[in-house]
Amino acid sequence: MCRSLTARCKMQIAVLGAGGQLGREVVNALAVRRHAVRAVVRRPPVPALNDPIEIQIADARNSLALRQALSGCDAVVNAIGAGTLRRNDVESTTTLSAVAAAEAVGIRRYIAISAGMVALDWFLFKYVLRPLIFRNIYAEHCRVEQIVRSSSLPWTIVRPPKLTNAPATGYVAGLERDPKLFLAARADIASFIADELRDNKYMRQAVFVASCKDCKENRSK
Repeated sequence: MCRSLTARCKMQIAVLGAGGQLGREVVNALAVRRHAVRAVVRRPPVPALNDPIEIQIADARNSLALRQALSGCDAVVNAIGAGTLRRNDVESTTTLSAVAAAEAVGIRRYIAISAGMVALDWFLFKYVLRPLIFRNIYAEHCRVEQIVRSSSLPWTIVRPPKLTNAPATGYVAGLERDPKLFLAARADIASFIADELRDNKYMRQAVFVASCKDCKENRSK
């Protein structure tokens, strides 16, 4: 096992929510880079993940089960999403358990998923769309960020715009949202996460990441 998270370090990385759309992309991106990937899921994923991915069955709201699932890992990527605009606490409660488990077992890198909307201050969104449509999911993203920021973990929060299943085109990442970029392919977000685990450019920062059709290569601003 590597003693430090350097650019050449191959890590044992746990992916929470690995059976979901974003989780699968993250698993693939990490596996391509020859990291040892541990897919932590509530039930066996359908369709099955490609070999040689290690599968760990654990309820992400159970801190004890998560501590066992994360034991021996260097990093955690939490890709669990609620999948609905209805009122729920899936993301925040699983984040609370995941952060506690990660701290308990000494995880050295934690990647959280939020959304670009947490910093969107457009009049229409702030006073019409957010209260009428996105009120619940907006509040959940804010709770997730607060939990992660309050932890002792070396975290990075990823803030994508609307996620799509489009092919990867390259991404733009930065501490300020690019108002011209509205979409992010899940494959591009996965590529950013793999890059960030290698480069550690945004340690304890929230970073906006979006797909860029004109990008010839991934870039950070």
